[in-house]
Amino acid sequence: MSFGLDWRRGLTGAAAYVLIVQTCSLLPGLYILLAAGYMGIAAGENLFSVLFDLGLAALPRWEAGLLSLLYRTSGSEVAVFFALTGAALAFGLLAGRLLQGSPRAALWSRRVFAALIAADLALRLLPLGVNRAFPVWAGAAGFAVRAVCLGLVLLDLRAEKKRTAEEE
Repeated sequence: MSFGLDWRRGLTGAAAYVLIVQTCSLLPGLYILLAAGYMGIAAGENLFSVLFDLGLAALPRWEAGLLSLLYRTSGSEVAVFFALTGAALAFGLLAGRLLQGSPRAALWSRRVFAALIAADLALRLLPLGVNRAFPVWAGAAGFAVRAVCLGLVLLDLRAEKKRTAEEE
């Protein structure tokens, strides 16, 4: 089943979305690993702290909230690191199975992804305290990343709608 982005490797918009989410999940992990070995990295703003902010700001709000809860209850950066990497792995495996499964499951998973991303974007626009947890630039970049992800999934849905209209 091919959809919106018809690149040489057959990468669809939803597959690109999965890769983006996995990458955003791994960005904070890099900072956590480096800070565990060299605490001086936490003293100021640097490339790795910027990647940390960007990665967490681009994650869905519910996932960032669960990670915050995990850190507050456990006080362990290692637990957060393994939760981030485990979530990225689990999401990639589950989404890969759904997106490459039956055509019906692939279509419905894209619809669910689009609805969840749209809800997350709407939540980011509300004046909540959780939306001010990161610098303004990180919040704006996180919103832009999620908006691009929504666009990629919608491209897939539009291409499928066009394909089914041509068949009829």
